[in-house]
Amino acid sequence: MSIEVKEVQRPTIGRIVHFVLANGQHRAAMVTNAWDSPSDHPDHCNLTVFLDQSNDLEVHRDALGANIVRVYAKNNLHAGIASDLNNGTLAAGSVRQDEADKAPGTWHWPERA
Repeated sequence: MSIEVKEVQRPTIGRIVHFVLANGQHRAAMVTNAWDSPSDHPDHCNLTVFLDQSNDLEVHRDALGANIVRVYAKNNLHAGIASDLNNGTLAAGSVRQDEADKAPGTWHWPERA
């Protein structure tokens, strides 16, 4: 009998993940920085989040107008989120992975179709 060992999938620069907006909707995001060392919070990474253009901008215009949209804190780490309304992106730093709850302000691997 052989035992199959599952390898843990880690984020790497350039990978596509899903970011959860404050309203619970998911948006595609690209990993722009990931930490290599397990002691450096391997479930956190920096992301560029791609908004659904005018759909997100109309719904979130008040929130996105500010430089810092929302700050999430978990385990003494802070994720700052800055918007760029010119190209419809959010820059999100030190975003925590959350595969179970998919809470707002976290990222997770895309669901399988």
